[in-house]
Amino acid sequence: MKLLCWLVLLCIPSVGLVATELAQASPINSANTPTPIQNSSRQYVIHAEKIQHYIQQAHTLQLAQRPTWQALMYRNEKGQSDVQYAKYFVSAKGAQDLQAELDANIEALFKASEDNVSVGCQFPARSQWLIQVLEIPAAELPVVHCPDLDDWYSKIKPYKATVIYATDFMGNPSSMFGHTLLRIDPANQKQLNLVSYAINYAATVQSAESWSYAWKGLTGQYPGEYSLMPYYRKVKEYGDFESRDLWEYELNLTEQETQFLVLHIWEMQHVSFPYYFVSDNCAYRILGLLDLVRPELHLAENFKHTAIPIETIKILEQKGLVSQKIYRPALETQLLAQAKQHGAQLAGQAHQVAWSEPTQMSSALAPYTQNDQAKILEMGYDDLYLALTSSKVPATFAQPRLRQLLILRSQIQLDKQREEVSTPEHDPSQGHYAKNVMLATGESQGKGFVEISHRQAYHDLIDPPWGYRLGTQLKFLEGALRYQDDQLKLKQLELLSVNSYNPISPFKNPLSWGFNLGWQQEALDERGQFSQNTQHGVARLTTQAGYSWANAAHNWLCYGQLQSNVQASSALDDGWRIGVGPTVGCQTVWNSNINSLTQLEMPYWSDSHQWNLRLSQQIQYLIWPQHSLNLSYEYQLQNRSDWNEVKLGYRYFFQ
Repeated sequence: MKLLCWLVLLCIPSVGLVATELAQASPINSANTPTPIQNSSRQYVIHAEKIQHYIQQAHTLQLAQRPTWQALMYRNEKGQSDVQYAKYFVSAKGAQDLQAELDANIEALFKASEDNVSVGCQFPARSQWLIQVLEIPAAELPVVHCPDLDDWYSKIKPYKATVIYATDFMGNPSSMFGHTLLRIDPANQKQLNLVSYAINYAATVQSAESWSYAWKGLTGQYPGEYSLMPYYRKVKEYGDFESRDLWEYELNLTEQETQFLVLHIWEMQHVSFPYYFVSDNCAYRILGLLDLVRPELHLAENFKHTAIPIETIKILEQKGLVSQKIYRPALETQLLAQAKQHGAQLAGQAHQVAWSEPTQMSSALAPYTQNDQAKILEMGYDDLYLALTSSKVPATFAQPRLRQLLILRSQIQLDKQREEVSTPEHDPSQGHYAKNVMLATGESQGKGFVEISHRQAYHDLIDPPWGYRLGTQLKFLEGALRYQDDQLKLKQLELLSVNSYNPISPFKNPLSWGFNLGWQQEALDERGQFSQNTQHGVARLTTQAGYSWANAAHNWLCYGQLQSNVQASSALDDGWRIGVGPTVGCQTVWNSNINSLTQLEMPYWSDSHQWNLRLSQQIQYLIWPQHSLNLSYEYQLQNRSDWNEVKLGYRYFFQ
């Protein structure tokens, strides 16, 4: 048997499968790992009976029903392949008949071909798997020549795999829930992983599109494709351009499993799937790749309807796949950490110096000690460089100033003043689950009620904040049913709610914005007037824009905005109304278990020509992970009439 395994290694390396299917394969010495296809020449003749023998053996072993083959074929619930690209299949009916495709692949293994066109060159992962499982001796196979594959594979040098999580980015609909990709690292290059390659799965968009982009992404109208690129490009894109922190979750995949996964990526050239922002997305497809080498874990099966990137990271932890976590802060995170370390006054001066004329920088620094000058110059350089990389200033403006900042800093003989950004106490995988259900009871206008609510995703300002960015709210499909006065009514339906509170810093004054689209019960009578006794349902669209502020510790955040409300209902006089007015609020994280949110709105309604004061207060207490108590109070006042409601609920977060 050992002789047989070494013969197999002469043609195709053992780059690993699941343990149950690797019993016949010899391990690889990482110091002498061969390229995926060996180059030599040999003439041979193989009889059709021998091919039929292996096809029959594959039927006996039921290889077409094995999880690895079905994962390689992207089998769907109908037993067919989801792949639409015809050249992904050897058999003309391979997409519809996975058994026929397996038979055709076995037969193709024995056909001599020109360089780069054999089945072993085009589909190295599936070819290797069939050879290993069927124990086909190398002497019975033609030698294949795959210079294209060999060259590609030799650049990657797969050894370890790491899942990368980029935190949410509200500036792009496809990235509001975060993003995952897979980094492939060579052996013995842990300190040089920036030059490793990363496997990315994303929607392919040909041109810049505005509102249609979100709609097409939600409805699967973009093709999603795998791509391979240097990891440093993604670090620059996420960490510098979009100011997104990165979390690296190193996986305990073996070298052979990592190699097999990479060979499959070669097979996926020109293959695409419909890309859906909330389901068949980056996170779902990365799990599908991991299912190739650990099919017994059934990772992707947990996310058939929605696949939120951070939820997929959590399941990797639960399944014991994560061996190490590394935090890579974005450039803006590093800059804000310097401002916290050195103080707002020096940070503000750094911004002024960086934006001044190069000839005036020295005089602006003169009043400060050398220590403070070094701090100012370091912060100023990072501030201006961040503005340049995010296209906030042109290169003609930034480059001479960056050069002068470096010259001045080089003249100060002091070590760097910045400290390394400390790793947050909680990483995103330790945050609450995206879905939740809440059971509540309360009193509205002196009448008791019970209520049940559910949210499909993702995070509310009042939710436990650990693992999420302060001031970020994204709610998708949240609804509540209320039983009161012997009636069961829909209390609220939030289709989509997005709020991004970006605090003002010494370096910039970003806009805090948001919008809410949904339906809710309003205190209105049948004539559309404010009522203390009845409620009617209204469809609504609310938008906000303004500014927010946070303390250095980022445990409180306050905001002030101008808010517009558009409501439509048959109960309203004209069927619709508009309300515009100020909104202020504060989010506070008191400790690891308690946080609160207070908000005051004051819209001026177009139909009644009156101001409507709306106060809401909420406090959340985390009992234990994924379980919380929520107490809320709401008050409305209009034209000397008011509305009061208090509610206590138990919320459970789940996958």
